[in-house]
This record gives sequence, C-alpha cells and structure tokens, in this order.
Amino acid sequence: MKKIFLIITLIITPLHLYSQDVGKNAPLFSGKTLSGETINLADYKGKVTILDFWASWCKPCKEEFPFLIDLYNKDSGKNFSVLTVNVDEESENIKKFTDKLDKEVPFKIIYDKDKKIVELYITESFPCAFIIDKNGVVRFTHIGFVSGNEEKYNSEIEKLINE
Repeated sequence: MKKIFLIITLIITPLHLYSQDVGKNAPLFSGKTLSGETINLADYKGKVTILDFWASWCKPCKEEFPFLIDLYNKDSGKNFSVLTVNVDEESENIKKFTDKLDKEVPFKIIYDKDKKIVELYITESFPCAFIIDKNGVVRFTHIGFVSGNEEKYNSEIEKLINE
C-alpha cells in the first residue's frame, strides 16, 4: 500500500514541491551504519554537509567516492562533513566497494536497505548529492558525477563554509 501511495504521489505532485528542493530544509532522518551506530542528520547541523546517495554497482559512484574522501580530508576541519547513504540490496557489497578503494573512508556510511531515506529524498539516480548549509537548508544538488565536477563542488562548499 505504501508503494502505491508513493507512486500516486509522484504522479500527482510535481517534484519541485518536495522538501529536498534547493532552498528548503533537508528532511531529517536517522539510519544505522553496518556496525549498528545510529546516525542522525540533525547532528550535522552547524556544518556544511554533503549528503550523498550511492550504490556499489553505480559506475559514477565509483568515480565520485574517492573525490568525496579527498574533499572530506581537505575540509573536515572547517565545519564541513560528508554523510553517505548506501542503497545496495546486500550489505557485504559496501565492504567490497570500500575495500577496493586505495583510501580509507573517513566519514559515516548509512546502510538504507529498505530505502526509507531514499524515498524521503525521492532519489532515483545515483550518485545523488545534496549540499546542505549550516542551518540544514539544501543549497545545491548534484545528480550523477563526471570527472570535472570537482571544482563546482569545491566552490559551492567554500561559499557555504564562508557564509
């Protein structure tokens, strides 16, 4: 019944009315990491945060993830953070994905197997990144990732850090 309601809502309601739109408050949620730690988006208030949705099978995600790690390592001391949400069917795919990286993942990964957070953000393409300001407002969105997007992310984040 919930899926039918979601489909009807998507057909009837224009996407620009959803709360993850630029200029609106990011929908709050909590989720668990693979280790069982509960993570709340509300805890990130006061920091510029990239909220990134990804999957291990997503080719652009494989390109984006090392960039997110570098970005976090560069800016985490400036009231900046990264929080990612994985949507894989099998949790072991997260470990396989991160083990193939030549870098350690320094930020939290929420495992959203039931896709409750994805539904909250109406995310259908991966990767999908929401850049949230210190007050919890979505200021920029990025769907997909291609090499060359790094400078745009950097300038948007620097702008928000300096506000």
